[in-house]
Amino acid sequence: MALSYIHGYSSEEQRRLVEQSAVLAPQIYRGLDFSSGERLLELGCGTGAELHYLRARWPHLKLVGIDRHGPSLTSARKYLADESVVLIQGDGVALPFPDQSFDFVLTVWMLEHVHEPEAVLREALRVLRPAGKLLCTEVDNATLHIEPQSPVIEDWICRFNRVQQSSGGDPYVGRRLATLAHALGARQIRTETLPILSTQLEPERRGEILNYLENLLLSGSETLIRAGEIQASRIHELRAAFRQLHTAPDAEARYFAVRLGCQPHRCAS
Repeated sequence: MALSYIHGYSSEEQRRLVEQSAVLAPQIYRGLDFSSGERLLELGCGTGAELHYLRARWPHLKLVGIDRHGPSLTSARKYLADESVVLIQGDGVALPFPDQSFDFVLTVWMLEHVHEPEAVLREALRVLRPAGKLLCTEVDNATLHIEPQSPVIEDWICRFNRVQQSSGGDPYVGRRLATLAHALGARQIRTETLPILSTQLEPERRGEILNYLENLLLSGSETLIRAGEIQASRIHELRAAFRQLHTAPDAEARYFAVRLGCQPHRCAS
């Protein structure tokens, strides 16, 4: 299922994921309500950043996270420090749970990193209860737009996407979610765009989003260097380009993630 994770598994990456979750949580969880269910499974839980937010916001949930990478789960156990959150090493295309085990299944920035997102979604629908809900928040990197335009940043994004695609991932998977759900016979299918915006009208928020985007792109630097896409000197150029954005009074960044919501094809009894 999994690819070589473009962001790597360093301790710096673990910190980045926690910081990213804090910055993006208002968009990712806007309009969601998990109060009606009891059990939630996160696929590709990594270091536990999303589980941490879920536990704080909906403490009644019985949370389960699964990930293929053992060291990430070790970090998640330390970060969460809560034995009530169950963490399991396993593969999203062969979940170790019986049918109809969960009220909710969640993915956040996960399907871009797998060869077979349809196989992951099929398993997610299998383990959902008849009235359960699958919720996937995923990327569509074609929507990322930064002003003023920066050739350095734009070239880096292009190379970043190309490396991810060449290894079998999909940096545009968000736009495919509804089609995949339809093909799997899901019902109550709905997709919506989640705007992640930074403008001069909110300088503090703009700074947060620009920092998030810079750290996201830099997190792939070692993979891009190994792939022959960039030289190490480009890292300094990218940092300089973002410094210019931070000081530009008219700088803006716009990005639109995609959220899929659907239910299994079984009719509720």
